[in-house]
Amino acid sequence: MITTIRASRLAIISDLHLGNPFNRRRGEIIAFLHWAAEAGYDIVINGDGLEIAQASLASVARDVPEFVHALRRLSTEGRTVYYVVGNHDIALENFLEDWGSLRVAPFLNIESGGKRIRVEHGHLYDPFFVKSPRLYEAATWLGGVLLKIYPPLYRAWIGLERWRSYWRLKTRGIVGEPPEFAEAAREIARRGFDFVIFGHTHHSGQIQLDDGASYLNPGSWLLASNFVEISEGEVSLRAWER
Repeated sequence: MITTIRASRLAIISDLHLGNPFNRRRGEIIAFLHWAAEAGYDIVINGDGLEIAQASLASVARDVPEFVHALRRLSTEGRTVYYVVGNHDIALENFLEDWGSLRVAPFLNIESGGKRIRVEHGHLYDPFFVKSPRLYEAATWLGGVLLKIYPPLYRAWIGLERWRSYWRLKTRGIVGEPPEFAEAAREIARRGFDFVIFGHTHHSGQIQLDDGASYLNPGSWLLASNFVEISEGEVSLRAWER
């Protein structure tokens, strides 16, 4: 199992949720992977790439062929794909090993251009997930049912989270996220990391932490085509357009 890597050029995306009936942006995801292959990026899928928790096997199987073809294209171009396990695809913990050009890991410590970068999905810092894991699992399943009935609920929920975060006092974090995520990023940065990158929350953004470190989240591709670029130690949040 690989958890520490050296990289010069990486693109990090998160929360694709391929197989979820709500996902209407599969074409954008596939196009981005083909673009990354041509542009010379290795790829990190930072959790919840496949929707296992809220989708049927049939819906996942429908979305997988094009996805696998795009990953194969990356491989033929000499690129490596790192898949960090999230909470919606936690079953992939059974495959934590090196699969050639596809490497499945629980987290990644990346060294690039003299910088240390920590990448993990971030669900372990979700206060709901930590305090009531069984209830969280039930709520995830129920959320999948509700999304099938009325998909606009997803964007309404994201909007509610952003509105709530504006009204939190003494919060130094990405808009829409509970403060626990920024605090977890600070704790990780104190171990000697220059950048901390989570996914999970579906809220994209970047904030400065203590001692010059930064916390970034590319958000979810259900909402926008954002990715974190690592280029010789330079780390930035970018928007991609077809």
